[in-house]
Amino acid sequence: MTPLDYGLVLGFLLFMALAGLAVSRLIKDSDDFFVAGRELTPFILCATITATNLSMFHFVGMGGTAYKDGVSIIWQNWTGCMALVLSGIFVLPLMRRLKIRSIPEFLELRYTRGLRTLAGLFWGVRLSIYLGLLLYIASTAAIVITGWHSYAAWLAIFSLVSILYSVVGGAWAVAIMDSVQFVVMLAGGLIIFPVAMHLAGGIPAMWHRLSEVSPQYTTLVPATGNFSWLFVTSMMLLGFKFATVDQSILQRAFGARSPRVGAKGMVLSGLITTPMAFLWIFPGLAVAKAGPVNMKTDEAIPWLLRTHVSAVCVGALGFVLCGLVAAQISTITADVNSVATVLTSDVYRTLKRREPTQRELLRVVRYTSLLSGVLMLLVAWMFQYIGNAVKLNNIIVSILDMPLFVVTVVYGLWWRRTNWQGALAGFLLGGIASGICYAMYWDNIDHARQIAPIVSTLTALIVTPIVTLLTPPDRTDRAATMLSSIGRGNVDEGDADPFHLVPHSAIGKAGAIAVIVGFVLFITGVVCAPLSTATAGTLAVAGLLAVLIGGVVRVYSM
Repeated sequence: MTPLDYGLVLGFLLFMALAGLAVSRLIKDSDDFFVAGRELTPFILCATITATNLSMFHFVGMGGTAYKDGVSIIWQNWTGCMALVLSGIFVLPLMRRLKIRSIPEFLELRYTRGLRTLAGLFWGVRLSIYLGLLLYIASTAAIVITGWHSYAAWLAIFSLVSILYSVVGGAWAVAIMDSVQFVVMLAGGLIIFPVAMHLAGGIPAMWHRLSEVSPQYTTLVPATGNFSWLFVTSMMLLGFKFATVDQSILQRAFGARSPRVGAKGMVLSGLITTPMAFLWIFPGLAVAKAGPVNMKTDEAIPWLLRTHVSAVCVGALGFVLCGLVAAQISTITADVNSVATVLTSDVYRTLKRREPTQRELLRVVRYTSLLSGVLMLLVAWMFQYIGNAVKLNNIIVSILDMPLFVVTVVYGLWWRRTNWQGALAGFLLGGIASGICYAMYWDNIDHARQIAPIVSTLTALIVTPIVTLLTPPDRTDRAATMLSSIGRGNVDEGDADPFHLVPHSAIGKAGAIAVIVGFVLFITGVVCAPLSTATAGTLAVAGLLAVLIGGVVRVYSM
């Protein structure tokens, strides 16, 4: 790296820190800190959801996985893109009408306060672990790219700015700065892509060569392997969880001006992120075709940056690093803000005997932001001895995430009889079942990673109704109260641009039908993989495109 490269990165970090301090003047109450005053527009919402979703985990971790295992890792993104569309038009409008700040808050409205506290603690710890994983990826990449082998120093650099403006500026700082970071991140990716394709001799030459080396590299939905159709199925389930109960994503959507704005932001984010996935998957394939063999997974993309992007021109590497730093810090800040929200609103607030004042809430939420930063640093320090970020993340999210999705969305929204006993049993036993999968298949961790989300989902789906039916109904009838609140808001009274769950116009109905048909087509393609991988890939991609196009039509029609 040249002095200009270092100057660009340091200048960008300083700019973000100062901007976060400036935005802090917008913070007047806890709603401003948690959900940006519920004033986000479709573009800002789309940009902040996309920037929150994308990080060095994608550019470095998933690009490195493509280098090792081929193109099918792309479904970890694409299933999430479909899930954003489905959640945006079928789930988010219901949640947004309740004017909640978090999924644990929904669990109190639907079930009981104790379940809210338990889920809040779970999400606080879960997101802190993920934050540590992001810091580990960023620091590992920085060491390889710069040659400065001080892991502790890189941890401090990456965490300082992100924690600073999350603590001071809250959701407003995250949302506004994410819009800037999204543009910088996209520009950096657009520089990496042509450099990587030039290294590989072009996309056709790269594709042809890799298909000769091993069909796994170019098969979209393989029948076997670490990232087979079973993996795609697990990612589909985790994608639903990500788009419907993930605090860092939904907290951005809860800040939308209206249910329609929230739906537009989520659908547009899914649409934009779909082609962007090539910006980190194809560079990984390029290194597999023309780079060194047997590199560590998380070192493939940093090798490309150090050896080829830096040769483009003076300052090119520094600009690309600004994009990667933007991607990383946007995700870290969003998750720090989410941890602070759940620990303050869903744990501290529920354990207090009296309702805290707005000033007290703001003070506590900033303390919890610092606490999440400390936890993040501790986890990142431990991850340096483990490696392989993508597999680690998949293990973490496959334990309790899917049971939370089942008790929140599947039964919480769509089965009125569900009580807190059934929800608690499904949540805990689903997580235990996933843990048993890893214990049984620890010697074959890749197989455990593929089946654990499926097992935990099925367990929660079966246990929740059984326990519910064996225990008395909720005497307070929380479900009736909550669902009637949603129903009263179905026409969005007072909203000049209402969003109806059931479309009123012919074009709106056509869009909704296209989404449903497209999803069925995708499922058909995935389950056909053991019979014909070529047909499976074609059907799955066709289904993906139908979901995206139908989603856009739906949110821009009545």
